[in-house]
Amino acid sequence: MFVRLLYFQVIQKDFLTQQAARQRAIDTTLKVARGNIYDRNMIPFTDREDKYYVVVIPNLFKDFVQVSQDLSKYTGYSTQQIKEILGEKKPVTFIIDNYSEEEITEKLNYPGVKIISLSKRYGNSSLARHVIGYINDVDQSGYSGIEKAFNQYLATQKSQSIGMVGDAFKRSIPGLGYRVVNCFGSNDNTGVRLTLDYHIQSIVEKVADSQMKSGAVVVTDVQTGDILALASRPNYLQDDIKQYIESQESELVNKAFSAYDAGSIFKIVVAAAALEQQTIEMETPFTCTGRIDVDGKEFKCYKEDGHGEINFIKGFAYSCNPLFIDTGLKLGYKSIIDMAKRFGFGSPIHLFDGLEQQSGNVPDKKYVSPREIANISIGQGEILVTPIQVADMVTTIANNGIRKKLNIVDAIVTDDGNVVKQLRREDDTPVISADIAKKIQKMMEEVTASGTGTNARIEEYGGAAGKTGSAETGWKTEDGQTKVHAWFTGYFPITKPKYAMVVFVENGRQGGKAAAPIFKEIAEEILKLNYK
Repeated sequence: MFVRLLYFQVIQKDFLTQQAARQRAIDTTLKVARGNIYDRNMIPFTDREDKYYVVVIPNLFKDFVQVSQDLSKYTGYSTQQIKEILGEKKPVTFIIDNYSEEEITEKLNYPGVKIISLSKRYGNSSLARHVIGYINDVDQSGYSGIEKAFNQYLATQKSQSIGMVGDAFKRSIPGLGYRVVNCFGSNDNTGVRLTLDYHIQSIVEKVADSQMKSGAVVVTDVQTGDILALASRPNYLQDDIKQYIESQESELVNKAFSAYDAGSIFKIVVAAAALEQQTIEMETPFTCTGRIDVDGKEFKCYKEDGHGEINFIKGFAYSCNPLFIDTGLKLGYKSIIDMAKRFGFGSPIHLFDGLEQQSGNVPDKKYVSPREIANISIGQGEILVTPIQVADMVTTIANNGIRKKLNIVDAIVTDDGNVVKQLRREDDTPVISADIAKKIQKMMEEVTASGTGTNARIEEYGGAAGKTGSAETGWKTEDGQTKVHAWFTGYFPITKPKYAMVVFVENGRQGGKAAAPIFKEIAEEILKLNYK
């Protein structure tokens, strides 16, 4: 027995002391640690705002009534509810939002009340919510977006907690105090660095909030293919997902990755195919009477009395339907579809594994009627495209026909910016010749100079080139009107294109009036940043 006691008291002393302490310890987890999601310059999109935790240890004070009354002012619980919670004599944690630390500290200055400040994962002013996604409150794992796709890198086994010594009933023992166990602030966590630019993303979202009820905006870097901003509207709150589950407004849908009728922005595809096959030249004349007959069906121009005598470049600038229908019929269905696929339409754009996006629709049919060719020549009928695909196309045009691999994720990094794993994908694919691309650029410049896109002009900032689109859907709104989506896509500045952008406004009616002004405001604000 003496040897056995000696063994326990000397040799096993440290181990048994730890075990005994562990049995008496009460650990209250305040926040589970999670890696940050950063912009291209290591500006965090997550954990930017603070919230306060009030840890209450009932055994350390006696005036339950006063403490309960004061806590009820900040927590949302009634005084009676808090009294019942504290009556269990166990430590409890309350989350407090919308108050400053000074206010809370002044009103809750009691022994046994500890105020701890921690960052919120999202917050009411968080950006890029449809890209970042959100976490599941139950297990704190990623549930959508970047949070889900890179959960293995973002999730950690660390947490911040408050520890104290308790009795057998897990009640804190007065006089033994407590301590905060903090795992934050170390640089060994891993996070995800995106290609998004925090400041450009902020500009896009501010303008979208003021001018767009439903739609999407995508901004890319022409030279690199990096996605600099991506926003979808309507927006949602990442901390309150439940309210959107049965909503009819599609707040949780990322509309940048959803497919919609293309309308006249598809004329860029038709123009590229026609110029490449020399079906038409820039100065080829055409007479627009306001209508064109195709196999017994009349297709109208938006200008009832027609555009009169115009050439191809003016027809593109004015978005003349009869001219493009005539061009499409001469060109043929297969040539149009083949060019559309070369630009990436009909296939999802791989940005990262697990991303949910639609492919759009480019129907590859063996036999089609002249009427079907007429429809696709002006982007109507079965043609469906996503805003991200349109951004890809105009980036290619602005880059003289070279299709860059679009990226939205750059690397897995540590908190101090060291690269753990490179995720960027690079690939340059020629789609059209530089000569054809420059001709289309010239036509897109004419759109903003004298055509349907004059509302997107930014002459004082180097000019912009683009293409409008008004896409009839066949769907009806609640008031019986046909839904018509508005598009504007283009690039800027003109002389040395740096940025490409697409603006999609759901049921915006006219691209030149609904989407072009949004493009203009965003482009001006970006160029004011004086980014090189």
